[in-house]
Amino acid sequence: MLEAERVDLERYGGRLTGAEFLEIASGSFRLAWLRPLSELIVAIDETLEAKDEEETGPPEALVVRVRELVAPPDEGTPFGRRYLTMLQVSPEVVMAHSALVGALPPRPSG
Repeated sequence: MLEAERVDLERYGGRLTGAEFLEIASGSFRLAWLRPLSELIVAIDETLEAKDEEETGPPEALVVRVRELVAPPDEGTPFGRRYLTMLQVSPEVVMAHSALVGALPPRPSG
């Protein structure tokens, strides 16, 4: 997602150095839509590093969060709107989305 955003930024504003893009990525309102994804990635990392479920909750809860975020994205949220746009314009995002959704376990029946 960040690489697709960088390509988009550079298309209109010219080439960015790594430091310039890092500054934009970490503090820009333009990329604030990525915050829910960043928070989810942090939660996944914390779960993987935790010694037991009591620290972070059950891993299944993360699967639910992933589904809620991207399968399908909620076009009523800033993340969902921008994510859907990225799916329309970036083949790389489509491929990553497909891999992510394909890796999710089946929904529990019931």
